[in-house]
Amino acid sequence: MEALQALDAQLALWVQAHVRTSLLNGFFVWLTTARHFVIPLAVVWLGLLAFGGRSGRWLALLFLLTLIATDQLSSHLIKPWVDRVRPCFAIDQMQALINQARSPSFPSGHASNSFGAAVILVRRHRRAGTAALLIALLVGISRVYVGVHYPGDVLGGALLGTLTALLIGALADRGRQAWGRWRARQAPRSDS
Repeated sequence: MEALQALDAQLALWVQAHVRTSLLNGFFVWLTTARHFVIPLAVVWLGLLAFGGRSGRWLALLFLLTLIATDQLSSHLIKPWVDRVRPCFAIDQMQALINQARSPSFPSGHASNSFGAAVILVRRHRRAGTAALLIALLVGISRVYVGVHYPGDVLGGALLGTLTALLIGALADRGRQAWGRWRARQAPRSDS
């Protein structure tokens, strides 16, 4: 475990030393600011509600449930339990590009939320979901780039978001199938 943590720290420092540039700094600081990726998520959610019909409203519900689940699991269950110190506070050479509260680091909530939303979306809308996955990947990279997460935090968050979305999607599919079977049994029968 110590070897993995050391590798994680080395990778975070490598990004700082070899990937950061003045051009990329502005982009990743902009992207990692919550409102810049929360607003598109909200627009997608409202679009599903307003224009998606019955299946869009169903997907909007799953989208919301996934975001609530990933946020609660990452921020209120796993982070306090693991209690990993963020690289900007644990590594002397690490310089954060944004102000960061002294909250635990693992897993990345940004990554878990954005990957959860993207995966639930890709299950129903392949094209929009693929774009959402690309944004989720960039959001995850931004967290390492700005110095507030280790790569392992982002990987853990992406895995948590993906698994949560897949579980919620599978449970929803099973529930929908069961509901369909029940309704079929309740339908009046014609004896003609």
